[in-house]
Amino acid sequence: MDAELKNIITKLHLKSLGLTDYLVQEIVKYLPAQRDPSGFNVYKVSDVKDSIQKKLSRPKTKEESKEKLNQVLNWLEGKSNVIEVDFLKRLSPEQRLEILYKRNEELLEKEKEIMQATNDLLRKAERTIAR
Repeated sequence: MDAELKNIITKLHLKSLGLTDYLVQEIVKYLPAQRDPSGFNVYKVSDVKDSIQKKLSRPKTKEESKEKLNQVLNWLEGKSNVIEVDFLKRLSPEQRLEILYKRNEELLEKEKEIMQATNDLLRKAERTIAR
């Protein structure tokens, strides 16, 4: 992922992380937004983190909301309960390279499929809008 993309987030991202429409609206209410090429408002992750911290510090914020906000904040800060394990460490360097090369090829194929599907959807949307 591009470094610049790691520093921005949309309302849709926040909703996909489990926040309600209300919480998302409360978080981004006073944040400066920029419009990305696809038409979504994007917000700086640092601004979103600050806004979540402010919301968490308010005494009237419900406990259930605080839990959701803390989960999103942890995700934004890169904290997770996932433990990374290197399953390849016991393999020889040649075997590692072979496996990683195959994975890379598979991912490139999936990327092509996703790009094609995305382009098809964009063309379909453009035709619909043009009508």
